[in-house]
Amino acid sequence: MDHPLSRAREARGWKPPELARRLRGLGAARGIPVGTGKDGVYRWEAGRCPDQPTQRLIAELLGIQEEAVDQYPWPRWLSLDPLQQPSRHTWDATGAIQALAEVSRREIITMDRRHFTLLTGTTLTTSLWAWLTADPAAAGQITRARRLGENAVAHIEERVRQLRHADDIDGGGQLLTETAAALELVVRLLKDRSYTDPHGARLHAAAADLARMHAWATFDIHNTCADSVFHAALRSAHASADTALGSHILAFWSIAANNTDRPADAEAMTNAALAAARGRTTLKVEAMLLSRRARARAHQRNPAAFTDLDQATALLESAGQASGEDPEWVAWFDHSELLGAIASTHLDMNQPHQAEDTFIQAAALFPAERVRTHTLFLARRADAQWRQNDPEHACATGHQALDLAEEISSHRAAGPLRQLAASMNQQAKIPVVREFRERIATTLAT
Repeated sequence: MDHPLSRAREARGWKPPELARRLRGLGAARGIPVGTGKDGVYRWEAGRCPDQPTQRLIAELLGIQEEAVDQYPWPRWLSLDPLQQPSRHTWDATGAIQALAEVSRREIITMDRRHFTLLTGTTLTTSLWAWLTADPAAAGQITRARRLGENAVAHIEERVRQLRHADDIDGGGQLLTETAAALELVVRLLKDRSYTDPHGARLHAAAADLARMHAWATFDIHNTCADSVFHAALRSAHASADTALGSHILAFWSIAANNTDRPADAEAMTNAALAAARGRTTLKVEAMLLSRRARARAHQRNPAAFTDLDQATALLESAGQASGEDPEWVAWFDHSELLGAIASTHLDMNQPHQAEDTFIQAAALFPAERVRTHTLFLARRADAQWRQNDPEHACATGHQALDLAEEISSHRAAGPLRQLAASMNQQAKIPVVREFRERIATTLAT
């Protein structure tokens, strides 16, 4: 579970030992003895409640009013953390730039030391600089001339496409660094340079998708729903006047919320996305959005999830005959993805046999380069087999997922495998189970 205290730490770039050190220092200054170490922080984030004096120190340390500790129970009052509140910027181009700059600065501040030199000030990552200088006309416009032209804007859009396609190949590890650097660059251009209105709209669309990818990578690696970054992305999509792009951002935001124990929030996001996009985009985009709402409903054990999936299937089957070109960013959504969503919904509804059969159908259609998605669905298929009391096949499928997991950097793909190994604890003496659990412990060691 994504605990509010862990989110507060991460918003400041603190690991548990740093939070404990700061808390002990504040306690000493206030005459309140605090013996908490990193293990104490871990226990709080696992569900233990600190005593009232310690809660008041935590509130002071985080800049939360002390009255909140009396008004709300632990850990609910942590939701008032000022660093995690939605920005109050206006819903226009100026507000979007301010929101993007706010989250961009925060990402640089909280990046750990091994990434710091890549993202300080005006320094770009090595790969971004190589990208800029690969096209002298675009590089010249970005680095020297005051007004941005077509070459520069098109080159930024191409970089966004490259990062988008890299996501499912290697997971969020490298994407986290690359999107932070690219977003910093585009925000600087939006703030400091001149451009035509059409070019400004395209720059905002690029910034929106970069922020969306960065928030997504944060979820993929750290299992954290970066609300403020998704929110800034949504503002930038609005500034670009691209309603479908905003719905796309909400779809990914819903996945992160859904998988961090916020399925009701995820359903609200997808409801908004569908309301905004319906009739204004393609059938394929609508099918994708319905599949995302289905997943949020499935996590709440709502059988309406299957109605959404039936509608998504009908729309996707009709999409090939419909007029209108799909946005490039929805290319990833196809029949294999939809089948995976259907299978995952069967699993959430405790229908493991139907889930396994549908995962097999999805696997036959997966493009080879979608390593992370294939890993995730193999792990869920193994879970379905385990729930049918089939340890031999469950472990064999789990090993296939592990083979792929070793190729990528993704918590999202590795998490279900860890959960599966934990669920096998009662039958750990079975040889195939023991071997699988030992490999999990070695391969996915944190």
